[in-house]
Amino acid sequence: MKRVLLNFSLLIIFSCALFIPGLSDYNNAKKQFRIGQFDVAAYHSYNSLLKKIDNKKAFDLFEMSFNLATDNHNKRLSELYKISDESKWPEIVNIYKSLTQLNQYLITLKPIIDKQTIFQFEIDFNDYSIELSEANSSAANYHYSLGIDFKEKSDKANQKKAAINFRLAQDYVPNYLNSEEFYNEARANAVFSLLFRDFEGGGKYSPFIREKVIQYQPDASKEFLRIITRDELKTILSEQALIQSGIAENDYVKMSKLSGADHILGASVLTNYKSPEKVVKKNIPQQKEVTVRTETYVDSLGNEKKKKIKAKVTATVNHFKKSSEASMTLTYKIVDVNNNNILYNGSVSSRQTYFHEWATYKGDKRALSGKFSRLIRREEGFAPSEDKLFQSALESLSKKLSQKISQHYRD
Repeated sequence: MKRVLLNFSLLIIFSCALFIPGLSDYNNAKKQFRIGQFDVAAYHSYNSLLKKIDNKKAFDLFEMSFNLATDNHNKRLSELYKISDESKWPEIVNIYKSLTQLNQYLITLKPIIDKQTIFQFEIDFNDYSIELSEANSSAANYHYSLGIDFKEKSDKANQKKAAINFRLAQDYVPNYLNSEEFYNEARANAVFSLLFRDFEGGGKYSPFIREKVIQYQPDASKEFLRIITRDELKTILSEQALIQSGIAENDYVKMSKLSGADHILGASVLTNYKSPEKVVKKNIPQQKEVTVRTETYVDSLGNEKKKKIKAKVTATVNHFKKSSEASMTLTYKIVDVNNNNILYNGSVSSRQTYFHEWATYKGDKRALSGKFSRLIRREEGFAPSEDKLFQSALESLSKKLSQKISQHYRD
C-alpha cells in the first residue's frame, strides 16, 4: 500500500512538473551550461523566459550563458584576426552569425523584461551587421579565389572543387562577381555520367529496383551526377543504328562509350522468401482464483454484511502464431570506364516480416491471463502475399542504395 501511495505521489509531482511553463527548456539550458555549450544554454533559457518571463533562475542562467558565449566568441575572433591565412573567413562569418543570434534573443527579451519591472538586464546588445557584411565579402572572395585556382585544371575532380567553391562564394554574397557563371561552367565539366547495368539475380524485382534507385536519388548527388536511364540508352543506340546488333544486351563498355558514361554500376541481388508458417501451442492450462458469488451474514454486533466466496476457475488455451518473411541483399560496384578500376563497392539489405498471433480458449474466461485475454479478441490474420512483402523490401533496399550512391558522388 505504501509503495502504491509513493508511486501515486510521484505521478502527481511529475504531472504538475509537466505543466510548469518553460521547465523543460530551463532544464535543458542547465544541462547545456554544465557541459560548456553556452550558445545552446542561452537558446533554451531564452525559450524558457518566453514561456514564463518571471522565472528568476532562467533569467540569471540566460545572462550567464549569454556573457560566457559572447566572451568565448570574442576571444576566438581575436585569435582568428591574427592569422594571415584567408581560410579563416568562413569561421569568422559563423562566429558573427552566432553573436548576432545571441543579440537577437536579447533584443526580443529586453522589452518584455522591462514591462515586468521585476528584473533588469545588465548586458547591452551590439550590432554586428557591419562586421558580418565585411566577413561575408572576405569569405566569398576566399572561395571565389579557390574556385579560380581549381578551374584552371581540366580534370573532373578539380572542376568539381571549382564548382563547389563558386557555389559557396554565392552563399556568402549572392551573385558575387561572376561566380554564378563560373559555377555553371565548372559544374557542367564536373558531372559524372553513371550507367546502370542490368542487375543480376532478383528475378522480376531487379528492374523495379533500378528504377526506384533513380527515382530516389537526392538532389545532393544530382549536382555532380547524371544517371543514364535505360530509355536514354535505347534512344542513343537507336540513333546510331546499333540497337539491333545485340550491343544493348551484353557490351556495356561499348555502350558506356557511346552514351558518354564515365562510370558503370553493376549489382547482384539475392532474394529469400519464407512462406507463411502457422505454429500452435495447444491446451495451455490457465487457472485463477476469482469471486464466484457473495454471501450475506450477520456479524457479532448484529450488522448484516457480505463476504466474497472465491474459488479456482480453469481454462485451456490454444495459442497461434503466424509469420512470413522476405529479404533482399544487393551487392554493387561502380567501375571507371577508362581504366576499369573499381571506384566504389558495397552492399545493402532489406527485410520485411509479417507476424500475427491470436488465441482460442475453452473453459472459464476469467481464468485467462492478461495476455491471453487480449489475444482471444483477435482473429486469424491473412499474411501478405510474396509480391507485397518483396515490394516493401525493394522500396527500402532502393532507398538505401540511392543513399549509398549519393554518398559517393556528393561534396
